[in-house]
Amino acid sequence: MLELLGMLLFLFLIGLSIALHELGHLIPAKKFGVKVTEYAIGFGPSLFSRKWGETEVRLRLLPFGGFIRMIGMYLPARSDGKVIGGRFADTIAQAREQARSEITAEDEARTFYRLSVPKRLVVMIGGPFMNLVLAFVIFTVTLVGIGTPSVTTTVGSIVPCVPVETDLSGEGTIAGCVDSASTPAVISGIQVGD
Repeated sequence: MLELLGMLLFLFLIGLSIALHELGHLIPAKKFGVKVTEYAIGFGPSLFSRKWGETEVRLRLLPFGGFIRMIGMYLPARSDGKVIGGRFADTIAQAREQARSEITAEDEARTFYRLSVPKRLVVMIGGPFMNLVLAFVIFTVTLVGIGTPSVTTTVGSIVPCVPVETDLSGEGTIAGCVDSASTPAVISGIQVGD
């Protein structure tokens, strides 16, 4: 049961980190006026979908990543007719055509490629920046809240009996050390906390 709970917690935390990463892209894109049509956590078939404003928020079946879909992610074809892409030119042309079909006349000014280069960089770096913030928060909580193991000269516990084959832990019985002798620590009077 605990293994299942651990796996579910692991999947939840992975999903949370993916969601935060994608928020790192989504927030600056929306701030700069880009139309974001989809915010998805996972890939494959949609398990949950809800429309918030102009953005469709989806939870998908395979938790291996996520994405946001902004209109105008691909630059339009070159005006001089020169094709860039080599042997992938047809695939690139199809992707451009599909991306172009999402852009309406009123949304033309809200495309990603219309942003200045610094703004595009902020949108693209927003996800990895969110990962750094998440790592900082996790390390801060771990180191400040939980702490780190440290070497100390204070006695934490004492084994009462010398471990033997019949008593490997050295705990003995209620009657004391039956098959072995007391440990040197017990004989010398060392106490927990010394």
